[in-house]
Amino acid sequence: MKNAARTPAAQYLKLIRQSLAGIRRDVPRLAKLGEAMARPILAGGNLVPSRIAPFWPSEFTGRAGGLMGLRWFDYVPRTRNDVAYFALPDPRRWDPRKDDLLQKLIKSPGELFVVGRPEDLKALGSTRRFAGFTGGTAADAGLYGTEAVRPLAPLRQFEQFVRGWATAGELIAACTRAGRMPLVWMSVWLEGALVRNAHFMPHNNRREPWPAPMFHRDVYIPPLAPGHVAGEFLDFVEGMLGALERQLGALARAGEWMAAACRAKKRVFAVATGHSYPEILERPKEGYPIEWGASISDLTKAMPADLGRGDVSVHFGYAPVMVEDVQKILARGIRFIYTSPYGRPAALKDHKNLVWLDLPWRPADACIDVPGYSVRILPSSSSAHTMAYFAMVAEMANNMQWC
Repeated sequence: MKNAARTPAAQYLKLIRQSLAGIRRDVPRLAKLGEAMARPILAGGNLVPSRIAPFWPSEFTGRAGGLMGLRWFDYVPRTRNDVAYFALPDPRRWDPRKDDLLQKLIKSPGELFVVGRPEDLKALGSTRRFAGFTGGTAADAGLYGTEAVRPLAPLRQFEQFVRGWATAGELIAACTRAGRMPLVWMSVWLEGALVRNAHFMPHNNRREPWPAPMFHRDVYIPPLAPGHVAGEFLDFVEGMLGALERQLGALARAGEWMAAACRAKKRVFAVATGHSYPEILERPKEGYPIEWGASISDLTKAMPADLGRGDVSVHFGYAPVMVEDVQKILARGIRFIYTSPYGRPAALKDHKNLVWLDLPWRPADACIDVPGYSVRILPSSSSAHTMAYFAMVAEMANNMQWC
C-alpha cells in the first residue's frame, strides 16, 4: 500500500503509539497508585467501581481477569477503608457539581481514585478530596469530527481503558507483596469456569445475592514487583497495536465501505463483544454516523434481520468463528468487517464483501500470567477494539471529507 504511513488509520495508530509511550513513562506512578488503593482494601475495605462514567462499572465488573470481590456500582463507601474507583465522563458535557453520586462519594469517608485527569474535575475547584488520578489525555485529543461529534477518532477512551486496567493490575501486585491474592474471574468461555468461579462464593438459602470475597483465604502467590504487571500489560497492548499497523490496507478498505454506505444512506452497524461498548462512545442522541448494537457474540442474534445489500456490518467477536454464519451474512449482500481472537479458520475463504481483521488478543480475554495463580489477569479486548474501531472511523471520516 503506497504511502501507508500517511493514511488516516496510520496517523491515528501513531497517536495511539505516542499514548502508550506516555503511559509507559507513568508506570512508576501507576504502581504507587495501585499500592495506595491496595492499603485500605487489605485493611478490610470494599472496592466499588462507582457509576460516574456509565461505561466503567460494566467494563470493570465481571470481567475475565478482573476482580471478583467488588461491590455494586451504587454502593457508597461507609468507612475510611472503602475505595471507590471510577472513570470520568467527557467534561465538555458533564458538570461534576450536579452529579448526585459523585457528591455522595465526596461526602463519604472512603478513598476516591479516579481514572482520568484532575483537570476534568476543575469545575469542583479543589481536587484535594481525591486520593489519586491515573491521568490521561484531554477529551478533544484525536482526529476528525462533525458538528455533533468531535473528535470522531479520540484518544481519551483508549487511555481510560489502558490506564484503568494497568492501575488495577498494580493493585493486584501490591496485594501479593502483602501476602494476599485477590480473587480473579476465570472467563466463562473457558471449560470449568462456572464451577471454578462459583466455588469461591459463600452460598446459603437465607440471603441473596451471594458476593465473592475480595481475597483468597489461603493462597500464596510469589510477590509481583512494582511496575511488572503494568509493563507486561503495555507490552501486550503494544503487540496488538503492531498487528493493526500491519493491516493498514484492511483498515482503509473498511473505512471506504463505511463511508460509501453513509453517502448512499445505507446503514453502518457495529457490535463489539465485551462490556463497555457502546457506552464508552458517549454518543449524542442524533448525529453519530454509526449505529451500535448490543454486545452479542452469536452472529445469528447480533445481526439485525433487516440489514441487506449495501449495508456495512462491523462485528468484533469474542467466540470462535462459525463459518456458515459468516457465509449467510455475505450472501445477503452485506459488507462484513469481522474479527475473532480465535483467528481466521482455513474454511473462511476470501470474499469481495469480507474484511478480516487480526486482533490478536487471547481467547477468554485475560492476558497477563501470574506465576502460581490459576488464571490470567487483566482483559485486553476493550483496548484492541478501541484501536481498531477508531482507526476505521478515521478512514471513514477522511473519505467523507469530515475535518
